[in-house]
Amino acid sequence: MALIYDKTGHVAKVGLKREKEKNALDPEILLDLHRAWEDINKDNEVRVAILYSALPDIFCSGMDLKTAIPVLTKAKAPETEAERWLITDQRGVGEAMLRYGFVNKPVIVAIHGYCLTGGFEMAMGADLRVASKDAVFQMREASLGIMPIGGANVFLPRLISPCRALEVLLTADNYDAGTLYKWGFLNRLVTSKEDLMDASMELADKIASNGPLAVQGMIRLAREIRARDLEYALKRELEIGTPIFSSEDAREGVRAQREKRPPDFKGK
Repeated sequence: MALIYDKTGHVAKVGLKREKEKNALDPEILLDLHRAWEDINKDNEVRVAILYSALPDIFCSGMDLKTAIPVLTKAKAPETEAERWLITDQRGVGEAMLRYGFVNKPVIVAIHGYCLTGGFEMAMGADLRVASKDAVFQMREASLGIMPIGGANVFLPRLISPCRALEVLLTADNYDAGTLYKWGFLNRLVTSKEDLMDASMELADKIASNGPLAVQGMIRLAREIRARDLEYALKRELEIGTPIFSSEDAREGVRAQREKRPPDFKGK
């Protein structure tokens, strides 16, 4: 099962578990994520959600290069229900990736290992972030000839400084958890991944022990204040970035990644 979903007291835990694919986000797991968030929204017993990885060495490797990206770049026609949903319900896909503040409870993301591209963007869309020191973050889209369209261009400058955010986006380099903690991206930094869930649950239980109406009210207000120009910004990210996904550069970037060679971008 690619998605683990269980509840402990007032805390819902959502775990990514695609072992061979390193938790790459394919259409099926994105649709399952959306369904999990919908269930959390409806369950009044749930007061906090934790998104985590059930794999030992990685949080998420980003969008699946074999399934999601070919459909998004129009290199492959959609065949399954989830693939059709991926290209017909942009809002739903964004909600699955925590793009629009869809979940009506606080969302904590627990990160260890590599947190790449779409996985990094989900971390940006969460309310609170806990990471172990082994966590490594990267927005590699620029190296693939693709512009991020999962919210990174909008969220990251609001979470760390705009100049730091542009550095992360434009260089496509790796950034360690210690650096992002110093830059204010992370709420907690723990020594090892073995401590990660304990630290996340401690934070979740503390929040869940408070008045649920008060907590949800503060979350709602924080998101609404942030959203004053958020809808426009996210809309423009899609308008500018989506055509780049269907460019020849995008297809070349993905081919080069698969063939383990430097890409030969042509700017078209």
